[in-house]
Amino acid sequence: MILENNWRNKSIEALEKTNHGDTDTAPTGLVKHCFEYVKIPVNNLSVEQLRTLISQNIGLNYTIRLAFEILNENILAEGDLYEGDLLNSVINIDTHFWLQNKVLKDELAGIIERHKTLLNEHQIRFESFLN
Repeated sequence: MILENNWRNKSIEALEKTNHGDTDTAPTGLVKHCFEYVKIPVNNLSVEQLRTLISQNIGLNYTIRLAFEILNENILAEGDLYEGDLLNSVINIDTHFWLQNKVLKDELAGIIERHKTLLNEHQIRFESFLN
């Protein structure tokens, strides 16, 4: 997928030309948060916001690229849950996404390979993703 030059300055809703809904009508707290996060320019999303969107398979064409940048700098980056929760969310994306995005899967495999020792030290399981 070819991205616009200024994609980082746009929200997921603007990039995908969608409207996810009104936060006032969200049926759950998680959905409300997602409705809020898709309105934020992607470059301004926090690790926790990225983790949440990724775990819900929202805006993956954009959020995954930002997650890779963060994971390259800190493989154990964490949102609000635990050390390494961003990586865990990325690893657990629906396999359909990875099948359609082999280049991105290979990029993530490379990031994991470079940090294997640290991941093992922190008992973060990644083997199923590599297989």
